This record gives sequence, C-alpha cells and structure tokens, in this order.
Amino acid sequence: PFRHESELPKAYDFRTTSIANEPIIVTRGPDNEVRAFLNVCPHRGMLIERRPSGSFYEGQPSGNPKRMTCMFHAWQFDMKGNCVYISREKEGYQDRLPKESVGLRRLRCEVKFGGFVWVNLDDNPISLEDWAGEPFQCLRKTLEAEPMEVFHYHKAIVDTNYKLWHDTNCEFYHDFMHYHNRVTGFNDAYFARKNESFEHGHIVVGTFEVNYDQYEGFESRAGLSFPHLPPNQWYMIDLFPGMNFNLRGSALRCDVVTPLGPNKVMIEFRGLGLKSDTPEERQTRINHHNSIWGPFGRNLHED
Repeated sequence: PFRHESELPKAYDFRTTSIANEPIIVTRGPDNEVRAFLNVCPHRGMLIERRPSGSFYEGQPSGNPKRMTCMFHAWQFDMKGNCVYISREKEGYQDRLPKESVGLRRLRCEVKFGGFVWVNLDDNPISLEDWAGEPFQCLRKTLEAEPMEVFHYHKAIVDTNYKLWHDTNCEFYHDFMHYHNRVTGFNDAYFARKNESFEHGHIVVGTFEVNYDQYEGFESRAGLSFPHLPPNQWYMIDLFPGMNFNLRGSALRCDVVTPLGPNKVMIEFRGLGLKSDTPEERQTRINHHNSIWGPFGRNLHED
C-alpha cells in the first residue's frame, strides 16, 4: 500500500513518494476518487510536485488553484491527470500539440482492505484481490466494517536486507527474545497457533488472546477493540515483499518497507484506529499503540 486514504482526507489533497525509483503522486479528486500518477510532466520530464504532502485547493506561486502545475513551463493538470493548460499553446505549437493528448501517466490505483491505497506500476498485473485477498480473509470483515484513520507515523532506516524484515515477522522463535511478549503471550493459545503460508510468499500468523495485565505497569485492554473481534486478540498478515498488518486488539499497525540498497531499508510505521473513535477512545488507542510499537515502545525496538 502506498498510503491510507485518511491521509488524503479532503478533495485536492495529495501525497508523493517513489516506487522502484519512479516518482509517484496520489491525489483525491473533487469526485472523492483517489488516483495515482507518475509525478512527471510529459513536456520535459520535470518533477511536478516536490512537497511530500499538501493540497492543490489553493493556488501556488507557479499555478492556479485546483491544478497540478509544473514550475518549469507552467503546464497545468487537473485531478484526473488531464492537461488543462499549456502556456503559449497556439503560439508555440499551433495545432500540432493539443493539450488533450498530453495528460499525466496514470497508474493502477485501488482503495481496498480497510481503506489502504494500493498503487501498481504494471499496467497488466494480476488483480489485487488475487494477489492478497486470501491472506486478508482473517481480518477483512474487521478492517472493512467502518472507516479507519491514521493517528501515528514514524519511520526508521535499518542496515539490513529488506527480506529480513519479512522473515522476522514470519517466524515465532524470536518472540522468546521479547520479554514483553513472553510475559503477556506465552500461553496455550500462543503455542497452538499456526503459521500459514499463501501464494506469492504471504504469511498469516494465527490469533490468540494477549494477557496484557501480566506485564508490570500494564492493564487489560479488553475495553477497546475492533469490530467483530474478541478483546485483546492478536492477528498478523505479512505480505511479501514488504508489507505488514499487525493488529493487537485496540490498535492496528501497518508497516511498508522500501529497499534503499542491498543492505539498507526504510520502514514506515503507521498506527490506525476507527474514524468514529471518541477523543477518549483515540487517546487510549494511541497510548496502547505507542507503548508497544512507538519509537520508545516495548516491542518494536527489539525487532
């Protein structure tokens, strides 16, 4: 997934990143549809948007409101990627270059599995449903029950190969090195769960109930969960080559791994709750998430 749709809450919001070293921009149009494009002007190959995020609703120094504008020669594009303005179009090109034929390169983009935005550079891939639908079945009813939103973000750059992050989330024995996991999770249900593999290299770790009150200073988290789940459940979906969905009863964590080299990866961590949370519930989810997975949590740094 590129992002979560809650990170594009309003029309004309955008986010940028790169996929396989290709610059990408994702926008929410006035029709509420999320679309993805190459962040490249078709005129001279200039990067159109350099900000990591923002809104096109207000005008920029080089362009009009509600338009993506290339600062090089001020070509403008709407939220569907259509070219709507070429500077000196008639004077420079006469009738040789109609703006209708030079829109942005649109990419395959779907909002799926709980509001996550999935972008693919391949025009003819297998469907997202065929690629990831089966491993998502264990959490699909929960993730799609009602809208979610991101409440936490941080990233880390780790000196390792990207496959090791996937491997770490796939196996159980490293839990023995986690004091927090040993104390709260080593029960009959933990040892009875199964590690299930799927086509394309995906892994699902079976669920069990976590006993948070067994850790000194913690208490049970049974009062706050996600739809259709018993309290204090732990589910994990690990999608190869570098996406992880980890739900601990009251908070959902999503990791996206981007290789930066053969021995260096960037991991982006997001914490999510329900959009319908009350302020009290949201603060509880934040506290629960960050006490385990935040930069100073009791679990993540051990990985």
